[in-house]
Amino acid sequence: MNKLQILKEKAKGIVIGVSNNPKGRYQLRYEFYQKYGDPFTKGKEGLGNSELAFIEWEIRRGTLNPINDPHPGSPWWREVNSHFLYVATLAQLIKESDETFQGLPVPVNFWLEYINTPNERSWYRAHNSSIISGYQVADELGYKETIYEQYFMNIVLYRLLFAQSMVEGVSFGILGKLFANPRGCAVAIITGVKAFYPDHYPMSKEDIKYVTHRARTFMGFIEDIFDKLLILPHLNTLYGEAAKWNNSPIVLKYVKNNQPLYPISQSESNAAHFYNKLIAKKISTS
Repeated sequence: MNKLQILKEKAKGIVIGVSNNPKGRYQLRYEFYQKYGDPFTKGKEGLGNSELAFIEWEIRRGTLNPINDPHPGSPWWREVNSHFLYVATLAQLIKESDETFQGLPVPVNFWLEYINTPNERSWYRAHNSSIISGYQVADELGYKETIYEQYFMNIVLYRLLFAQSMVEGVSFGILGKLFANPRGCAVAIITGVKAFYPDHYPMSKEDIKYVTHRARTFMGFIEDIFDKLLILPHLNTLYGEAAKWNNSPIVLKYVKNNQPLYPISQSESNAAHFYNKLIAKKISTS
């Protein structure tokens, strides 16, 4: 077994060790950012703030719970998170080994770049390439989720890419810049707003109304503006640019005619059909 394979096995072992412990998953990333979160503020998570806030939301919602838990977690969310933990942990192990390897997975190279040069752009490329890679790995598991959960997977992805676009040089104004800052508290705030991120897994009827943009509330109106006006009309362009930023061409398969298409392993008609019904206002949430 060569040195790289040894590190890969060690990274896998670390992730398996926390796979049924949601707080352990969080702790793994917390400790990473204690070392590599902010070069200017010792002991702070810094650039990891938004990621840690998102994991806290996943834990509250229950998606990372063990499958045999009285409140079972989601195979899809667990797999995406586990893959994310693996590529980031492998990069950390490689960095701390003082070894150099060729042919590493794209997200691992981006995490190494982030560790060496931590800033908003290097963080987004490491983080989002890992998420896109996780979506690819967990694609078939997506079909085990409800159609509403599948659509929400698309929402999570395009909001991430939208936030990255502002760091990559596409300006959507001061509000967008605020939400795009991974050092800030915006993600902690927004994940606590059920109009944007569901409280329950599986989704409650109220959650479904928000996810399908059917909530007739003030926050539902804000969500409509955020998604329908700022992001969805530009989805093809956004995903095209994201494929370049993150060296992740697979993301181009997740959109067509400004329609989100994930998951795609069986056919793209499932997500596309749902989206078309949503636009046509034919989905019932009652």
